[in-house]
Amino acid sequence: MRSRLLVPVFAALLAAAAAGCRPPEILPPYETGQAPKPDVLLGAAAPKISALQVPVAKIRIGRAPSGNLMFLAQKPGRFSGQIQIAGHEFVSLAFNERGYTLRNVAADNLPAGFFAGPPADCAIQRLLGVPFAASELVSLVLGGAPMLAPPYEVVAQSWDPRHGHEVLRLRAPGYEQELRFAFVDGVWWPAGSTLWQRRGDGELARMWSLLHEELHPVDGTVLPRRTRLAGPSTRRQDLVIITYGAQTVDPDLGGSSAAISDDDAGWEDEDTASPPEGEGDGSEAPVPGDTPAAATPAPAETTIPPQFTLDGAGLAPRGELCR
Repeated sequence: MRSRLLVPVFAALLAAAAAGCRPPEILPPYETGQAPKPDVLLGAAAPKISALQVPVAKIRIGRAPSGNLMFLAQKPGRFSGQIQIAGHEFVSLAFNERGYTLRNVAADNLPAGFFAGPPADCAIQRLLGVPFAASELVSLVLGGAPMLAPPYEVVAQSWDPRHGHEVLRLRAPGYEQELRFAFVDGVWWPAGSTLWQRRGDGELARMWSLLHEELHPVDGTVLPRRTRLAGPSTRRQDLVIITYGAQTVDPDLGGSSAAISDDDAGWEDEDTASPPEGEGDGSEAPVPGDTPAAATPAPAETTIPPQFTLDGAGLAPRGELCR
């Protein structure tokens, strides 16, 4: 009889212990029925800064020993980063709107040497094992969450009490995406994202996922202390973890940065660019007899800061990586 009584007692103790190990649920920062509108969350997905320098960080790719990471990123698609092991260059990657350069000194997933070519996202995938496009990688390291290109529809919204995130689900032809947002100092900020591709059989296959952890204020914006990245595989050895040290918001890029910051030097969309004062409104008709205005000269080619290009000093030239 005693043994029969002990069974439910042990079961109750184990259930209580398991419940005690679970973190407490996080309540939403709003009253029932007062969840943020999808448009508010979608507007918060993009990074709020133009550039970021991280001179000190740790990166761990799978089960390999962690390395030292330093990088510089500028939206929408400029990046330069280097991984060092024991103080020595391991691999370096830089890309901009005109192409990429990659120095492989010791990474064993591609031949040693210097690679260069036109814009190609495969260089990022070969380095990280995650199929990010250049603009997606820059967006996430600036603290944002890459988004599906329209058209898409919002198919679900919910609160995740485990992570304390508002979760938005998007659907587009052939794809679905989950966006996560955290409420920090009264404002919604990107906290993560997962992108799936719909296969021919209708099932969803994960392309990548990211999670920003320990969001904290930095110079007027909010950035993560750690970011987890994963590609299609669910194996632990394919997980990339970046733990940030110092983070410098909108760093000075030298003389080239002035040309970029001057009216965005070509970064502004043609559809949204404002015409110069007094032009484009059609309010002033030409005066008869006036000399016709000279043709508008072609805009100067945008200057790319030298930080976003690598040289091949000391390495054998290997041509294009993405052939």
